[in-house]
Amino acid sequence: MATHPRYQAARVQLVTFLQRAGFRVHPEEVYCPAEDHCWVDVAALKGLDYWAFEYKSRNDSIRRGLSQCRSYSTAFNYVVLVADRNRATSSPYFASFKRNGFGVWSHTAGGFNPLLEPQRRPVPRHFRVVIDRQFRRLGSNRHTSADRRISDWFPPLHACSNYGLGTATEPSFRQDRFE
Repeated sequence: MATHPRYQAARVQLVTFLQRAGFRVHPEEVYCPAEDHCWVDVAALKGLDYWAFEYKSRNDSIRRGLSQCRSYSTAFNYVVLVADRNRATSSPYFASFKRNGFGVWSHTAGGFNPLLEPQRRPVPRHFRVVIDRQFRRLGSNRHTSADRRISDWFPPLHACSNYGLGTATEPSFRQDRFE
C-alpha cells in the first residue's frame, strides 16, 4: 500500500485518465492472489482483460516495482508500472520490464505517456476468479444484502394480496385462516 504523500492525487489522476480511455476502474486497491505484493494500486477492466497499474513516485524503488509487477502478472492480463517522470527509462531495470512484457508509463505534468506497451498474458482460472469477484461487486447495485434494511427483505403488507391473503386491513385477512 502506498505511503508517499501525493499518492492519492496521483491515483485520482490515473483513475480519471483510465476512465476516459474506456477502462472500468476499481475504486479501491485490489487484492492480488500472488505470493508476494498482494495489493494492486489501480486495477481496471477493459473488454475482457484485467489490467494492473503500479504507481511509483520519485522516492519509490523501481526494483521493488519490478518485483510487484512479476507478482501481479500471475493474475492480470496486462501489467503496467507508472513512474513519476521519466525515471523508469534511466533505471537499470528498464530492460527487465521489457523482457517480462510489462508496460511502463511516465507520469508528468502533461499526463501519462506510454514508454513500453504491455504484452497480453493468459491468466490461470483460479487466479482470474479472485479478480472477477472483486469486480463483480461493482455492479449497478452496489448494495450487499448486509447493507439493506430488514424491511427491504419482505414485501409490504399490501403485496400479500397477490398471494390470496388480502392485506392486514381487509376483512379477508383474518387470523382464523392460519389456524
